[in-house]
Amino acid sequence: MSVEDHDGPGRGDVNSAQPPRTLAEAAELLRRQEAELADTRRQIAELSRELSDADHGLIALHAELEAARGAAARLAAIVTSSGDAMISLSPRRVIQTWNPGATHLLGHATDAMVGDSVDALLPEGARPAFEDALARTGSGEHAEPVETRWRHADGGLVDVSVTVSAMRDADGAVIGYSIVGQDIGRRLALQSELAAARAEREVMADRERIARDLHDMVIQRVFAAGLTLQGVTPLRDNDRATARIEGVIAELDATIQELRNAIFDLHRAPQEATSLRAQIFDATSAARRNLGFAPTVSFEGPVDAAVPDEVAVHLVAVLREGLSNIGKHAQASAAEVSLHTGEELLLTVGDNGRGLGPSTRRSGLANLRERAVALGGTFEVSDRPSGGTRLVWRVPLARQRRGPDGT
Repeated sequence: MSVEDHDGPGRGDVNSAQPPRTLAEAAELLRRQEAELADTRRQIAELSRELSDADHGLIALHAELEAARGAAARLAAIVTSSGDAMISLSPRRVIQTWNPGATHLLGHATDAMVGDSVDALLPEGARPAFEDALARTGSGEHAEPVETRWRHADGGLVDVSVTVSAMRDADGAVIGYSIVGQDIGRRLALQSELAAARAEREVMADRERIARDLHDMVIQRVFAAGLTLQGVTPLRDNDRATARIEGVIAELDATIQELRNAIFDLHRAPQEATSLRAQIFDATSAARRNLGFAPTVSFEGPVDAAVPDEVAVHLVAVLREGLSNIGKHAQASAAEVSLHTGEELLLTVGDNGRGLGPSTRRSGLANLRERAVALGGTFEVSDRPSGGTRLVWRVPLARQRRGPDGT
């Protein structure tokens, strides 16, 4: 057999479509096919592993996506339910999101604000601090919350604490800002109340000190002067001098009573400033110590609404002095106080004592008359037919309401 016969077409090509002619060729073909089969199986196994890894990756990615969706849903629920204003801005400060808390705090609806500039919320005085916070967070610095005032939908201003944070992408570039606004109006109001309470406490301490000084020094000195004059009175034979000394003693007694009333007022806190009706009851209650009984009190017509403050001051002083005179001179067992308001204020103080005496006519009545005349009114005191004294102090109220210029 020639070489050509051995090396002709198909010689050595075990993959040829021609069947092997020898056992050796058949064995070689089988070996090559088994190798190719093993290689195919290996490739299939590798592909299977890659597919399995890809499948696991997809499962993990899906789980991460679901977790991200859950976190986003929880965040959205927090933003929606929060009582604080939560607002997101674009880098150009355009409002992109606006939660219900922002509507509750500032009054603006979401549709009205999304797409608008945040500058619409900022009064002129609030802009510098807000712009500084944006610049700080944009440059990577921390910005402390800013206490400021933002515009409400009704045109008013709302006290808010504003916290600004920068939002960044994966590369660290600023893609917007988040704003959280908290209502601090109540806190500021409480702080103001606390400051006022502290100031009031300091004022009350001063008032207590003044009241103590008045009681310990002034009243005692006036009382001592009165005792001295009482001791001098029996030594005087001159009736005019005696009467004048008695008048001075009466004035000192009235002064002591007024000082005690002033001390009582100093001990009262400012918020205890009472109505005129209550002041009248206070005056009659205070007089009970000197009278030995409680005067009766009656009202006709409105009191607090009808009597101006400038008249009320004189009215209470007149009432106290009238009751003081009853205690010093009348030897009464009963007294009544009546107050009538209408076009005029009419104060009547009566007692069942011994009536007018010389000392009564001189003791403090001029002061009561001067108070009435200063307000355009009149004053008179007279004996009652049934015994005792009646004091009538009358002031026009219409004139007081119009004012001294008639307007």
